[in-house]
Amino acid sequence: MKKLLLSAGVLLLATGAFAQTTMSGNSARFGLKAGVNLSSYSGTGALDRDYKNNVGYNVTAFGDFGVGNNFFIQPGVSLQNKGAKLESTGTAAGTTVTGTFKQDVMAIEVPINAVVRIPTGDAGAFQISAGPYVGFNISGKNKYTGTYTNGAVAGSSFTDRDIEFGSTTSDDLSSIDFGANFGLAYRLNSGVSIGANYGLGISNLVPKDSRTNDDKLRNRVLGFTIGYSL
Repeated sequence: MKKLLLSAGVLLLATGAFAQTTMSGNSARFGLKAGVNLSSYSGTGALDRDYKNNVGYNVTAFGDFGVGNNFFIQPGVSLQNKGAKLESTGTAAGTTVTGTFKQDVMAIEVPINAVVRIPTGDAGAFQISAGPYVGFNISGKNKYTGTYTNGAVAGSSFTDRDIEFGSTTSDDLSSIDFGANFGLAYRLNSGVSIGANYGLGISNLVPKDSRTNDDKLRNRVLGFTIGYSL
């Protein structure tokens, strides 16, 4: 057992010795990260409601391209599971009924982040990132459990259905979303990283033809990831 532990220690030291401890202007590496999303909406006007977190997932392929010592640009392509939940309570025939509305949205995002790397000796480095993203909503579903009222007469019935994306009054959500990402991660010199990211939606998700002066809906997504880059 001691020999095994010693061998593992030597291997880790060797890995650290050969790993990059800085990123210079000609450095580049590629990686993959995945994790969990806690997503919700921020609404105004008639859409100012008590949105609950929807638990989803994220998967991102990215590249790190050094433009200076410990400063790099990180473009990527990401699959993001977003949406939100609403809960309702009402009375039907003298009986209290409860229900939940869940909106699941799948989007492809293209983020471009600027990243500052703060080395912490031989172990690794903190990475602070920020930048814009553009997202394309590609699929989704409205799901109901219990007896969801939506402010209507208690006992109203809703059926699960696919979400329609577009700009007309018959659509549910806009097909395009853009906003900003803010992230903090720690990357080991072995290439393994763990991080958190906050996606702040800026565009209005309400379809263009359905908008009023006050009705706005925007994405809010907190994501946690584990990744690896070479």
